Amino acid sequence: MPHIVLEYSANLPELPDFRALFDDIHQVMNRTGGIKIANCKSRVRVAEHCYIGDGDPDNTFIHLQIEFVKGRSREVKQAIGQECLDLVKRYYHLHLSDALQITVKIEDIALDFYFKDPAGTLSYQ
Repeated sequence: MPHIVLEYSANLPELPDFRALFDDIHQVMNRTGGIKIANCKSRVRVAEHCYIGDGDPDNTFIHLQIEFVKGRSREVKQAIGQECLDLVKRYYHLHLSDALQITVKIEDIALDFYFKDPAGTLSYQ
């Protein structure tokens, strides 16, 4: 925990160094959220078929979904969200325009409904 999923529209003209981006996001999780870096699981999904806004083929999006075990304060979640938004904007700085929409969403996962193997000790870290 956490699970971090970066989804983007396939029509983005250039991709960042995902390894570096995820490393920076993991550092935010650790520094701001007290999350152990070893517990961060990040991945990329490409939206090959999408329709954005009015359908203009130049419209693009990036969406960062972060899920972690419930227990962090509203302030911590807001700080993580803003820091991650700033990071994504920095990595995609060449593409910043009205045609690119960047969003970050943070969701809590209840421990009652999260299962892991090996089970170990599940906590909000």
